Amino acid sequence: MSTITIKNLTKSFGNTPVLKEFNEVIQDGEFVTLLGPSGCGKTSMLRIIAGFETPTTGEIWIDDRQVSGGKTFLPPEKRDIGMVFQSYAVWPHMNVFDNVAYPLQIKHVGKEEIKTRVSRILETVHLTQYADRLPNQLSGGQQQRIALARALVAEPKVLLLDEPLSNLDAKLRESMRFEIKDITKALGITVVYVTHDQAEAMAMSDRILLINNGIVQQAGTPDEIYNHPANQFVADFLGKVDFFKGTAENDVIHITQWEADLPYPEMEHKGSIELAIRPENIRFSKSGEGIPGVMERMYYLGDVTDCRVKVGKATVRVIADGFSHKEWKEGDTVFLHVREFIVFPDDGSTQDQLRIRT
Repeated sequence: MSTITIKNLTKSFGNTPVLKEFNEVIQDGEFVTLLGPSGCGKTSMLRIIAGFETPTTGEIWIDDRQVSGGKTFLPPEKRDIGMVFQSYAVWPHMNVFDNVAYPLQIKHVGKEEIKTRVSRILETVHLTQYADRLPNQLSGGQQQRIALARALVAEPKVLLLDEPLSNLDAKLRESMRFEIKDITKALGITVVYVTHDQAEAMAMSDRILLINNGIVQQAGTPDEIYNHPANQFVADFLGKVDFFKGTAENDVIHITQWEADLPYPEMEHKGSIELAIRPENIRFSKSGEGIPGVMERMYYLGDVTDCRVKVGKATVRVIADGFSHKEWKEGDTVFLHVREFIVFPDDGSTQDQLRIRT
């Protein structure tokens, strides 16, 4: 297990800054995900930790050893890391067993130990029956699992993963999320994981670093970032959310487009506000209590029903349970009950923040 310390790190390609004043400590045995849209700098950060890129300024430390920064540069093979790339990067002339065994062979591990460890990791990634096949006889998802097994078999102190599940089918991708987390925890490996998939980040991470434009917008547990986002970009990127303008005063929020009020006894913000409401935090009923609206659209997705409700001049998204499509129909009058919401002061930056994503 190892601690990764990133100090005052920046990275630019020519005159284009990619990472700006990155400071972070990834704790011993921690699973940290670098999450963000394409081009935000997350893969560049991973490659700098790995030693495939050098920082423009700043330092990288693994435990008490400086590996990058200033006049110091330790090559990747001397950092005791495992790396899984987005591309497969498997040896086409070696069978699955030999591909996975390669890191142990170059370390001169004994043959019986190699057989034991490779067999164990192949079982973990569901490739035992393909041990004698060549990569070109396997699917893309199976080849990606070869790469994952090869990185894990040497039990490195630090495991770096760059969207390793991107080529797997949906069910296998979901199961592998939990298996990777279980394996790395059992081995005590410090993990840095790059993805743009919020579900992966939420399911696997001890902490998430949400990055945009080379800046960490927020660092925290999945619960902290999801339920207490630092700004509108974080709220919008992680999960589903609608934004509405309003005014907070006298213990209520008046939502302009809804032509309705919500209780707000906390009054953490006063005056003009931006209200963020996640669609799963709204419930509707047939009673006369709550905020009235009209069911405009219902999209049945099996486990949930994705609804659009007309409230005043606004269309409000509501994620209801899967049985709702049997109980309601388009055109019905409904009454909304908002269980939770997030309030941001309206400083005029919301549209600018959300535009960053495109």
